Amino acid sequence: MSMRALWLARADLERRPGGDTTQLLETRAALERLGVRVQLYDNPAAPIRDADVVHLWHLDRLWETLPACRRAQEAKVPAVLSTIYWSSPEFDRLGRTPWQRRLVRRDGADALRTARVMTRWRIQRLMRPHAFPWEPGLSEFRAGVRTVLDAVSVILPNSHAELEQITSVFGPPRAAVVVPNAVDPQQFCAADVTTERRGVLCVGRIEPRKNQLNLVRALRDMDEPLDVVGRAGRFNFAYARRCRRSAGPRTRFLGPRSPAQLAALYRQARVHACVSWYETPGLASLEAAAAGCSVVVTPGGCTREYFGDDAFYCQPDDLASIRRAVDAALISRRSPALAKRVAADYTWENAARQTLEAYEIAVGAGA
Repeated sequence: MSMRALWLARADLERRPGGDTTQLLETRAALERLGVRVQLYDNPAAPIRDADVVHLWHLDRLWETLPACRRAQEAKVPAVLSTIYWSSPEFDRLGRTPWQRRLVRRDGADALRTARVMTRWRIQRLMRPHAFPWEPGLSEFRAGVRTVLDAVSVILPNSHAELEQITSVFGPPRAAVVVPNAVDPQQFCAADVTTERRGVLCVGRIEPRKNQLNLVRALRDMDEPLDVVGRAGRFNFAYARRCRRSAGPRTRFLGPRSPAQLAALYRQARVHACVSWYETPGLASLEAAAAGCSVVVTPGGCTREYFGDDAFYCQPDDLASIRRAVDAALISRRSPALAKRVAADYTWENAARQTLEAYEIAVGAGA
């Protein structure tokens, strides 16, 4: 009998797509090829019946994960959680909006996260009151996270670094299986990485964490073209306008693109630059590496675990550091080693097998 998994995803998964949208949809497709039956819902009040395991997403979206955990416990169905989480003190202090930075300086980062959780809970409560009841833990971020970690049977971080950070900040989970992020080799891998390429590409939602503002400032007078791909984040239209005003004459803002269009852009670019404050590790960087781009990233998050010495690193708050890394990437002799490693190790089939392993552990623990 095949495994039956019920997935409870964020409510705006496809309306406001991000890297997690790709992660969910590609993992689901790969799991179904392994024979797992997946039901995907965007409502924590979805019926939990006839499921062997409940799969939750995002450790920090407590307004969704806490009620879902409670309902899974009431139904006596084991739950697993893809954490997709990174805590970045540097971003909290230096990269957030002015009022957020003031709150962090005054009350600490947990106060900011608690305020976010409470705000989102109130919004969702107004729209779907029965799906978002009050839960103990909503009013204190760290306690809420610990409640979730105690409730789920297995967590699925995207890297060993993410697991280590969660353990050091919140304490150990009951069990963990590292499930690396991935790419579709057939769509993104370049058949020939020696093709002549030009310019710098940056793919990602336009928002302070992704740090496009510092990127366009650092490359403002660069001779090579810079293409910025992505839409403004939900609350970041003013930030996107600042990026446009700060950009140089060779910078283009192309808006969102389909996966097929992205694959073509990756194959034309010499360098992909993602100078985020942190990434886990960022699907765009993986896709670009698979397509044969030289990759510029920051040390924030788990990038070193994925890219090792095959990427060019810079500091997100240092324009000169960003410029040096991009310049070095542009003049470097590109090696196919990273593209081959990504194509071999970071596939959705591998991610699905690791996910299925987590399901089997959870079901076995609950037997």
